[in-house]
Amino acid sequence: MGRETAEDPHEDSAGAAAGRTPRRGIQLFRGHDAVPMAESGAMSTPQFDPDDMKALAADGPRPKTVALGIEDTLVFQGEGPEGSSLVRAWLGPHYVLPRHSHSGDCLYYIVEGSITMGAQVLVAGDGFFVPSDAPYAYEAGADGAVVLEFRTQTSFDMRIPGGQLDRWRKMATVAEEHGEHWVELRAKATV
Repeated sequence: MGRETAEDPHEDSAGAAAGRTPRRGIQLFRGHDAVPMAESGAMSTPQFDPDDMKALAADGPRPKTVALGIEDTLVFQGEGPEGSSLVRAWLGPHYVLPRHSHSGDCLYYIVEGSITMGAQVLVAGDGFFVPSDAPYAYEAGADGAVVLEFRTQTSFDMRIPGGQLDRWRKMATVAEEHGEHWVELRAKATV
């Protein structure tokens, strides 16, 4: 991921000579340098519940479009494990995200569209905070959504608990209904 460092015009050698810790340089990042999450190494491979996966396999093949309703990219990744990271997720209309958790706190901000979490509908300008290891899920609205994910760590995991066969099956049904439209929209998305 390409980054540029900009000089801080307020930091000078006098500040360093006076015993103040010099500020780290400002880091710029470019959207076109974003890396797909699957290629970034920032998130571990999702851990699926084996019993759910076995039951789904017995259902037969899943639609090929099931994974095309989301495109997430690592826009920024700081240095070291305690650095910050920023992920931009594009979700196609009605995309169903499985219930899951991550090993780090995350602040989410909806840039475009809407999502539904339980009985709550969140629209552009809204957001939510999920503490480390807290399971959550949501679905994209009729126009899809673009969500920013801010973390105070550069790598994290994804755990998907069992007991959500109905949700997995709903994901497959939604992918069958909207998958072709997702393909068209992904081609136009600026993720």
